[in-house]
Amino acid sequence: MAEVGKSEISIEEALAEFANGESPEVRRSALSTLIASKYLPKQADSQQVAIGRDRLLQDAAGGADQGRQLLAIAEVIRLSQVVKRWQPQIKKGLESAFNAEIPAMSLLPEADDRLNVARACAQFDSTWLPGYLAKAIAEEEQGEKARTELIATYLTKHASLASAFRTLTPQFQNLRPGTEEPGDSIAKRLTRTLAALRVAVIESELDAGDDLGKAINDFLALPLSSVGKPQDDKTKIELIREAVLTVHDLVRTRISVVADPAMYLIVGYCRRLLGGSTWPDELRKPLDRLISNVCEALVLLGRQGRCDQGLLEQLDVLCNYPERARVLAKDLVTKHPELPEEVRDWLARGRARPTREARSTALEIASSSADASIGLALQSARQARQMSTGLRDQLISSLEIYEPMLASATSECLNRTIALAVQVEQVANLRRVALFGTIGEEVDVSTKFFELVGEKPRQRMVVKQPAVVRMRDDGTPGDVILKGLVD
Repeated sequence: MAEVGKSEISIEEALAEFANGESPEVRRSALSTLIASKYLPKQADSQQVAIGRDRLLQDAAGGADQGRQLLAIAEVIRLSQVVKRWQPQIKKGLESAFNAEIPAMSLLPEADDRLNVARACAQFDSTWLPGYLAKAIAEEEQGEKARTELIATYLTKHASLASAFRTLTPQFQNLRPGTEEPGDSIAKRLTRTLAALRVAVIESELDAGDDLGKAINDFLALPLSSVGKPQDDKTKIELIREAVLTVHDLVRTRISVVADPAMYLIVGYCRRLLGGSTWPDELRKPLDRLISNVCEALVLLGRQGRCDQGLLEQLDVLCNYPERARVLAKDLVTKHPELPEEVRDWLARGRARPTREARSTALEIASSSADASIGLALQSARQARQMSTGLRDQLISSLEIYEPMLASATSECLNRTIALAVQVEQVANLRRVALFGTIGEEVDVSTKFFELVGEKPRQRMVVKQPAVVRMRDDGTPGDVILKGLVD
């Protein structure tokens, strides 16, 4: 009962203990009473409160007792959270404490105290802070609020996400949990760290940096190689889920890395953690998100005429079976007719054509500017052939009666026009050049094939000029050489 009575102290007793209490624990309890009773911040100008604050700042400056220093930092920050007008004064009072590295945060048994020390670290830019915070993150066990604050502060001390991961990795490598399964213990801590990092990364504006994919892979692989892989299946799955979602959040917020195959290195490592077997059902949704990221990256590169075999092969890693990866790639061909033909062919085949064929394709591309002229000539040739055929019999009959001297020459001219049209058709066939659309025909408008002439676009419009296209092997229109016009 004596202890209960002691905990229910009056405001006057709390003020006295906060100002003059000998131990940090006594002053901490007194501050809690003042905060809970709503005495602060309205009565913060009390002389006893000011004395207690100054004693905390004095202890925070350092001394023989490291634990006392850390607790003083935590408590004075807690005070500043309540009496906000004191924040500039308290920050100035803490400057000397942060001139040199403060004691390890793990000395504080209470997670709330570690949270407040992390808040203090956020206010300073000392050169030792990145390493100090990295160690605190690695050593944090169950304090989720402290971990979140540590990570948010830690990211502000780095120039890029890659450097943040690289600084964090050796601190996790140094951990040696005193448990029966250290691999499981490290894996769980990595999982909790990645979960907090994912949230912080979305809010952060840090650049990706160099070799971000490798840095993430090392962040998991190196610590686990030091103590051994996790043995518990649930622990493995939770770690892999967070790793996959971390990559997903990174590539969707840092567009510069979405098409980098190295960003997906961690996926291969995670599959090896499972023994190289198929992915479990619990990971289907996060893996589907990453599959969507890779497919978008393939389309992004494809529109630029680029084929990245390493990126395409990531689909094999993400899918349980190679057959599904091939189906996904072929679906991209179907859904994106605007892709260049060599990219569509690469996606459909799953590999690039031999070098000789690639060189031939390059020559074709170099000479394709002539194909637009061939297409226009083809249109004119067809019109001329149609007119010649329609006029021939009637015109020759009339000339034989009224101008017999012109009949033979006119007949020869019409024959040569038809022969010329046939030869233009043959050239076009050899070049696989064809016309898409017929003048006067009403068609569904596709921006791939046509440009709009009128000011009122509709779903179906009238063809004014056919498009010149290159035909695929299956007889369907492929690349657009020259867009047509519709009105």
